[in-house]
Amino acid sequence: TIHKANGLEFDTVFMVGLIDGKFPSRERSDRIELPVELIQEELPQGDFHIQEERRLFYVGMTRARRRLYLTSARDIGGVRERKVSPFVLEALNLPIQAVPTTKASALEAIARHGAVEQPDLFTRRAPALDEPLYLTHYQIDDYSTCPLKYKYTHILRVPIYQHHAVLYGNAMHQAVAAYLSAKMTDQTIPFEEILIVFNRAWRSEGFLSRQHEEQRLAAGHAALRRFYDEQERGGRKPTYIEKEFSFTFEGNRIAGRWDRVDETQDGGVIIDYKTAEVHDQKAADKKAKENPQLTLYAWAYRERFGTLPVRVELHFLDSGFVGTAVRKEKEIEKMQEKIRVVAEGIRKEDFEARPTYIACQYCAYQDICPNTAGAE
Repeated sequence: TIHKANGLEFDTVFMVGLIDGKFPSRERSDRIELPVELIQEELPQGDFHIQEERRLFYVGMTRARRRLYLTSARDIGGVRERKVSPFVLEALNLPIQAVPTTKASALEAIARHGAVEQPDLFTRRAPALDEPLYLTHYQIDDYSTCPLKYKYTHILRVPIYQHHAVLYGNAMHQAVAAYLSAKMTDQTIPFEEILIVFNRAWRSEGFLSRQHEEQRLAAGHAALRRFYDEQERGGRKPTYIEKEFSFTFEGNRIAGRWDRVDETQDGGVIIDYKTAEVHDQKAADKKAKENPQLTLYAWAYRERFGTLPVRVELHFLDSGFVGTAVRKEKEIEKMQEKIRVVAEGIRKEDFEARPTYIACQYCAYQDICPNTAGAE
């Protein structure tokens, strides 16, 4: 609603139903009016209802960063022809007669409710059997979780609503990378510059409310403060930051990017930064042990340097916990078998849904997927 969108911004905003009598709506007077003599506040001048509706219209328009669509209709059922909202005419500085309207014929109305032609979007195909696949951790994980999710994301490329956790994590990663990139070259940057990077990367989208956004913003500042202080007290100098890798496995290209790699006297240490919530050391170590992304990263390290890293680490920025684990050949072999299954399924165009309550609960397509677990 416009009320809940106050304080938020979006690249594109659609304001629909801008019809006189609906927006602004017709004022409904109170059934029991309060005598003016009993009202202590100063009453607003003019039509207060119209003023409040106009304010809401302004709030809706100013949520758009790039594109704003204003839509209306003359025929929404009934006998009377509808008019465009006066707020639209005010906003566009147009006289009433300047808004062209046309009434659809009966045939046009029938055609509008007919079958939709399938655009090329829905005829995209998976790679041919002899065509190399380009696979990242996210593609492997998406297909393993649910082949239909993979199809929505990587073949049909269905747009998704940005989740606040993703936007928060992206801003945190950019701030951390800025600090570590400077440290890698023996430079020191003040904490205020880290906050500038974080705030510039911040996007006011997907949050539940303005208060929720402010809470997450404050949490990000606090987490970065702790990270900065810990690193300044004696953190290791990183060898690589945001380093891309790629290698070939059975005709397929495996690619990704390490958040951080440290070369120590004992060997390489792969570090990945997370903003997920972890409340104790045991949980942090468990996540590091079971994380398939770190397994892929360890394998990529071996492909590049000829040996496995001495350990892998998950650094949880919000809590400060660091989970550690060791990757061995048996974990790499399991990952290889997983990729074989994924590659075969993609080539065979096996995109059948595999709904589970846990997977569907966190899936970005749960509202549109007909196979969502629990859907009626």
